Amino acid sequence: MKKLLLFASVAFFGALNLNAQCTPDNQYTQAGIYPDSATNFLPACVGQAYTQLVTNVVPVDTCAQVLPAPLPCTTLAMDSIVLDNVTGLPPGLTFACNGNQCTFLGGTTGCAIITGTPTTAGTYNLVFNVSAYVGGIGTAQTFTIDYYKIVVSTCSAGIGENTNSMFKLFPNPTKNKAVIEGLTGQNNITLTNAEGKIVKTYNMFNGASLEMNLEGLNNGLYFVTVNHDKGTEVLKLIKE
Repeated sequence: MKKLLLFASVAFFGALNLNAQCTPDNQYTQAGIYPDSATNFLPACVGQAYTQLVTNVVPVDTCAQVLPAPLPCTTLAMDSIVLDNVTGLPPGLTFACNGNQCTFLGGTTGCAIITGTPTTAGTYNLVFNVSAYVGGIGTAQTFTIDYYKIVVSTCSAGIGENTNSMFKLFPNPTKNKAVIEGLTGQNNITLTNAEGKIVKTYNMFNGASLEMNLEGLNNGLYFVTVNHDKGTEVLKLIKE
């Protein structure tokens, strides 16, 4: 069980559920938002179609502080999470709620898709204002979640190239395998498809190079996210 503040940070994306337009990534079973704050949202290119799938798994109950501390928290059923508003989306990108006033019930799994074609380069910090209702209590607890961002770049070098990267990713485009060179220290590496689903993970990787097997994956655009000791870098990869 989780405190209400933690729950609100892992469940609010249920309010973005899009009818018949997205399918939750069923590899996730633990309560949380996927991608998480460390992986963050996919980067975007000006003038190129963008899609970001978000999957959330919501617990059935939570541990809420009903009376002032230091009294212990009380286990309450999760009623609903309501997304009140969202600010900061890049121009050209939109999201849509379901038909139930942007509300998502506890104990369910949902998804959202942010889509569109960005028009202006920049780093866009997203702000989600959320209300959480638990245990039949009519008064909501409100939260602001602001750790997600979308970086929009002018990708003039071509969608399959990573000319300014500290890493080398080849062959690109590729058919079945791709190699990342230039890795140092400890890295967490994820391969994400164009819908935002993580299809491969390499956690705590310590080698200087990594070969990724792409057999069985659909052709198309992928993003390789490398979290390393100096920050995070995202590379574009095309499978033919």
